Amino acid sequence: MPSPDAPARPDDVLIITNGDSAVARLEEAQIAGAILPWRDVLHDGPAPATDSLEQLSEIRAAFISADLGLPAGEIATEFASRDAAVRGHAGFARVEIWLEHDLYDQLQLIQILDFFRAEDRTEGLYLVQADDYLGHQGPDAMRRLAGRAAPVTAEQFALAGRAWKAFTAPTPHALARLADDGADALPHLAPALRRLLAELPDPIRGLTLTEERALAGLVDDEPTTGELFRHVTEQDEAQFLGDASFFRRLDGLAFADEPLIEGLPGPSPLYCGLGSGPKLGYADYARARLKLTPAGRGVLSGRLDHRVLNRADHWVGGVHVSPAALIRYDRAHGQLVAQD
Repeated sequence: MPSPDAPARPDDVLIITNGDSAVARLEEAQIAGAILPWRDVLHDGPAPATDSLEQLSEIRAAFISADLGLPAGEIATEFASRDAAVRGHAGFARVEIWLEHDLYDQLQLIQILDFFRAEDRTEGLYLVQADDYLGHQGPDAMRRLAGRAAPVTAEQFALAGRAWKAFTAPTPHALARLADDGADALPHLAPALRRLLAELPDPIRGLTLTEERALAGLVDDEPTTGELFRHVTEQDEAQFLGDASFFRRLDGLAFADEPLIEGLPGPSPLYCGLGSGPKLGYADYARARLKLTPAGRGVLSGRLDHRVLNRADHWVGGVHVSPAALIRYDRAHGQLVAQD
């Protein structure tokens, strides 16, 4: 197999990366290869253990279609095309995986590496691991990253396999153990998994970290939705939430049985979940001014529990956090807590 610095013919190289912005930067830098964007927000919605990539893709496509109101056939076709492309990896002497440090990319990384581990493809795989956002890089920076491509090691394959199994498990216990272990073979993985665990509800208020930050941002101010989005996402050193993901969480607080926030004139135009009535335009949603309700102040103070009050549920990988299975995560002590 060629070394990372050896020139490669474009038709011999498959590049897998996180999405369209990274694709554009790779093309601008004239990095040789066929480029495959992965395009899946794995930290949102169900990602249970399945027997094949295609089976999980069916679940993910159904969730994304229903969640975002996109044509089911179109989303299923996009996933099927992606899966067929990666299944054709044997036609490429070299496969490069270009991903970042944040949670969005680290979940994609363990899925992709676990796929190749199951395929018994260990030769000719290279990892380009960026500690900044690929979509922000100029051509020179992208070419420098290309020069640092490193062969995927046996330790990285093994760790990815354990991490993917933990992520798709029906309980988060293995995930919590792995986050505590350090996961040295993939240096950005443990911080990403700890951030993922913070999307489990806390023991007292039933809030995820993102929900807590959103409510806290309304204590002394009435920001617009767009301002609150920036305020919340900027608190993550490795930012991973897009606007659709954040708006989903915001709608869950605004259109619950006992709303915790008010000010949204309707549900997000990017999200077909809670609420009723005609969808807003993006600008109307982003400019709405938000404030806490009395229930929101009660939850934030710890007098009320959002998950009990509103019987709210969501998914963290293979874990369905539902009223019937309210596993909690104590963020202050980094511990899972069973809820009675």
